[in-house]
Amino acid sequence: MDIQQVLKGLDQLFNNRESDKIEDYLSAHLEQALKEGEVGGAITLINELLGFYPDTSQYDKAEAYCEKLLLFMERAGLKDTVHYGTSCINIANVYRASGRLEDSLTHYQKVFEVYDRVLEHNDFLYASLYNNLSLLYQEMQQFDKASEALNSALEIVKGYPEAVVELGVTYTNLAASYVKEGKLALAKEASAQALAIFEKNLTEDFHYSANLSVAGDIRFAGEEYDKAREYYEQAMLALRQHVGITHAYFRIVSNLQLTMERLGEPDALKGIVLSEDYFKENRERFWKAVPEIWEELAFAKVGEGSECFGLDDIVSKDHDFGPGFCVFVTREQYEAYGGQLEQIYNSLPDAFRGFTKPEKIKGAPRNGVIVMEDFFGRILTLDSDEITYLMQHHTLPEDTFLRLEDWQLSTVTNGAIFEGRDTVFGQIYDKLGQGYPDAVRKRRLAQLLGQICQDGQYNYERLMKRRDVSGATFMLHSFEEEVVAFLYLINGVYVPHKKWMIKEAGKLEKGQDILELVKELMTECPQPASYEKRDLVEWIGKQNDEDMILQKIDRIAGKIVGLLQGEKLTGSSDHYLEQHIPYLMNCE
Repeated sequence: MDIQQVLKGLDQLFNNRESDKIEDYLSAHLEQALKEGEVGGAITLINELLGFYPDTSQYDKAEAYCEKLLLFMERAGLKDTVHYGTSCINIANVYRASGRLEDSLTHYQKVFEVYDRVLEHNDFLYASLYNNLSLLYQEMQQFDKASEALNSALEIVKGYPEAVVELGVTYTNLAASYVKEGKLALAKEASAQALAIFEKNLTEDFHYSANLSVAGDIRFAGEEYDKAREYYEQAMLALRQHVGITHAYFRIVSNLQLTMERLGEPDALKGIVLSEDYFKENRERFWKAVPEIWEELAFAKVGEGSECFGLDDIVSKDHDFGPGFCVFVTREQYEAYGGQLEQIYNSLPDAFRGFTKPEKIKGAPRNGVIVMEDFFGRILTLDSDEITYLMQHHTLPEDTFLRLEDWQLSTVTNGAIFEGRDTVFGQIYDKLGQGYPDAVRKRRLAQLLGQICQDGQYNYERLMKRRDVSGATFMLHSFEEEVVAFLYLINGVYVPHKKWMIKEAGKLEKGQDILELVKELMTECPQPASYEKRDLVEWIGKQNDEDMILQKIDRIAGKIVGLLQGEKLTGSSDHYLEQHIPYLMNCE
């Protein structure tokens, strides 16, 4: 194996920004080196993996190699060598990144023991060691020691004019340490030195993002929030471009969020706000290009994705997130103007507020020019006749409403229309957003009451009497979900995806007392002990008054009846919910 050629191939992957191929590349060549008995090559490749895995937040894989590497080197007779010390640095860095700080310090100390025996005191390798050690001291909140180590590194690096990147990295780390010490003037001076180095010829180096992030930290600490915002946004773009989405990326996003809050814009990074502001920045491009159909275009953020529901947070930003909006057109409009509109959209800036435009999802577009017949047809699973009806009447036939799931209707009526409320899309959006037609709503309420009654008031207790606790628990969870769905329906709101049902239910106007009871019930587990006092035959026709869950089910049922009475949808006070179905089916 020619290890130098392998490393050249690795550099090419980095240069081509093909980070998704690096692990397989290194693993394959490591396997080859081990088979061929290339000890030196194997050690080199393991060290490369130790550098790669922490950068991509794969700490478990990195630690697995840490446990084997030093033993491998000792068996090869390399314990008292520079290579051994370098491997100790890499292992210490892995432990630092994964939070094992004391283990990290132990391995840094091993490096000093090796280097002190085999190197001159001003050897460049000491500079790398001091730099890495400083990062550990920062993690350990010992910032004075971190600054001391970095100044030691700086004195060494300055003696090597060719070490431009290393000089920039050292200044960056020193600036970060000074920020933590509260020495902002020194921090800004060190950061300026680093910026000057990187911005001269090294903006493509992945260390540049760290430099930008530290510059943002300095401005934030100095309450220069506009400048901090600018640096954080640049850092996000640089890091994503060169390394991808890692924990370090999300840390910068968190810092940017804090900055926006200090600027009085706490929602600036929410997907719906990001999309609307991105549209406003680029609105004029569309208006100038197609003024003749401007009033027929709907610009919106509607459809799949937590951001369309306003429920996105930092976790949501790990995929399919970024500045983008929908340009809704009819099929006829698309045939005449689609190519032109797509060209305009594709020419919009690739980045906005630190985020990049999300990639297109084939077959299920969430941004860009979208034919509304395709949009509604796909999400609502409409046939051609139903699509024709929708485009003509801007609503759906009752039979179609009856077969649809709530989440489908919720998905096409969420988000916001930024411009074009009076368009065909806007009229459909508004009419569907009004909820189910009254007759459909009553039929669905009747169906839900039947399910709530069957699962909670009937099957739960029967299964408990049979000592089938698992089955009873399953029925109880179904009951809880159905009650929450009832609350949405009685409020005239479509039920969103299950994962958002409880969170969004807190916004409903009616039935919050019922929601609180359901939440309490969710924390409880069926207790079979009281059912063991009788055998199955003795339980026939009897209710277990000792089962507290049954009592809560009855309380919830009583409050549901109260809501029905308040809406004049029943003439009964019976807590057994099935008794109210005839009233709903016969209501005018």
